[in-house]
Amino acid sequence: MSSRPNPVRPRGEPVSLRRLSRQFTAVGVDIPAARLREIADGADATESERLDVGFALLATATLAQDRQASRHRLRRRCLHWLVVSGALLVALNLLACLGFVLCLLVQQAHAY
Repeated sequence: MSSRPNPVRPRGEPVSLRRLSRQFTAVGVDIPAARLREIADGADATESERLDVGFALLATATLAQDRQASRHRLRRRCLHWLVVSGALLVALNLLACLGFVLCLLVQQAHAY
């Protein structure tokens, strides 16, 4: 067992510092995973590094929220069109049944 503290996400999942470094790079903060591990282990970080890490955490959280909102909108849009398609099929089925019943009634009214 290592004595170093395990960085934890708010949901309780362990954070991969390599993945976190890649996410930081995506928002414009280049900090290697090895340096993030040193900072997580308690090594002294410069004010600039602390500021960069704080910004990168905020930026990645914002991007994650944007992606989640986009997925939620897509899911809602798909559900909407599924409901509309189902209602359209029900309406067409009703029209077909009414047409069939009308044809049967017309045939019975005019016996050959």
